[in-house]
Amino acid sequence: MELIFQEKKIQYLRQILNESVFLEQTADLIVPDSLSDIDRVVDAHGTAILRSADCTALGVSTEGTVQAGALFVGQDGQLHNLSVQIPFSARKDFATQQENCSLQCKCTLRNVEARMLNSRKLLIRVGIVCELAAYAPKELCTYDIDEPAPQLQLRRQELPLTLPLTLGEKNFTIHEELELPNEKPSLDRLLKCLCRMQIDEQKTLGEKAVFKGNLIVHALYESAEGKPVVHEWSVPFSQYAQLPQELDEAQLRTQLSLTSFDVEPDSLGDCRRLLLSAGLLAQCIVYGKKSVCVIDDAFCTDALLTPEFHPERIDGILDCQTLRENLISAYEEPTGGLVDVWMYFDETEKQRTADEMELSVFICCNVMYYDEKGQIQSVTLRPRYQTRVALSDHANCSIVQLDGGEIFAAAGTNGIELRLPITMRVESTAEHDLQVLCGGHIEPLPPEEGKRPSAILRRLENCQELWQVAKTYRTSMQTIMEANDLHGECVPENTMLLIPL
Repeated sequence: MELIFQEKKIQYLRQILNESVFLEQTADLIVPDSLSDIDRVVDAHGTAILRSADCTALGVSTEGTVQAGALFVGQDGQLHNLSVQIPFSARKDFATQQENCSLQCKCTLRNVEARMLNSRKLLIRVGIVCELAAYAPKELCTYDIDEPAPQLQLRRQELPLTLPLTLGEKNFTIHEELELPNEKPSLDRLLKCLCRMQIDEQKTLGEKAVFKGNLIVHALYESAEGKPVVHEWSVPFSQYAQLPQELDEAQLRTQLSLTSFDVEPDSLGDCRRLLLSAGLLAQCIVYGKKSVCVIDDAFCTDALLTPEFHPERIDGILDCQTLRENLISAYEEPTGGLVDVWMYFDETEKQRTADEMELSVFICCNVMYYDEKGQIQSVTLRPRYQTRVALSDHANCSIVQLDGGEIFAAAGTNGIELRLPITMRVESTAEHDLQVLCGGHIEPLPPEEGKRPSAILRRLENCQELWQVAKTYRTSMQTIMEANDLHGECVPENTMLLIPL
């Protein structure tokens, strides 16, 4: 007789690729004839722009541009800026051909450096990381019997998992007029403009992924008096991405990328308004809780069962936590004041211990300051943030999101102290290898096995699973538990056990 099960299918997204591609690009900057020779370089900066992200059956690829720039003090004593567009691209191939896969891509700057080659030429170097994550639809099939016969003993394993269910994305633009407050001097020249993006609220509503946040625009400009001035604007946005299915009780994670970023004064000289035009790509992934219940073993108390199994591997999220920290970094040389500071997240490291994962994030801070003589100088600080995450033996964890905030800085005769706000999202995952019972064949017991005593008295020298004891003697776990007043699924060592048959 064949054992027939009812099928239950769980649909989710399987991550088939999760790679970070690290790039380093360089470009030469030539000083125009209208500017004086270089005396010293005091700043390098950049913004990563995502131009395209493609996913095919063979692999994934992305292309983008770094809008990079450098500030230098000329031999005329003035501050000058140079800019350049640096293209980059990255590609990763799949191990095997994939169908119906989707890509989520994020490209960020790790560091920006510039140095003088000669009095008319600069070399600028940018470090870029392209995070490529590809997903493909996956169907997990489990099998069960609603009302099994008392003679059929089934062992079930239940895994409460958080799984990626669907993806969504939204391209949108922000156009804004950025006004300088009254207490700030008018703008004569825009020296540099950078931005950072933050998500303040996100959730799913039916077939929509709704998110709200701010685009923080950071500008360094020169006033009419020739002094460098810093100001930041916070531009709010509220958007939603359409999802292919309705998911109300789900977790949403949204990552933002710039697809364009342009800021320019609305007039020449004595300007109090900047015109912002920014394109953003929001990539959303929705997670849901699924209870995966499988039968991983079975036997009959009055017959011979030959089970059929098929292996399944499923990756699930065990835990996701958000860590916040104010990292302190210092430059211990006398200064006359701070001009500007901006930070980039450089490389990350992780090291496994017995029951923890140590995570490290290296940060690159480009600092402009006045020395004691009132001259603009620069220094690059590289602090490191470390934290530990508790982790079980079979689990792994990774940093899935890093965000910075507004930097607090104090400068004086004792040097510069920076407080760098960091928000880190850490995800713990595990691979589960399952043996799923999908069928079986039942045959009558041989005549000699049908003759058995009504009970057996046995001492267990070692701790054993109650299931294995019941399976060995073709009886039920419940019968043994009731006969011996047991409450757990393991029998302690040196236990005298009454086994009714």
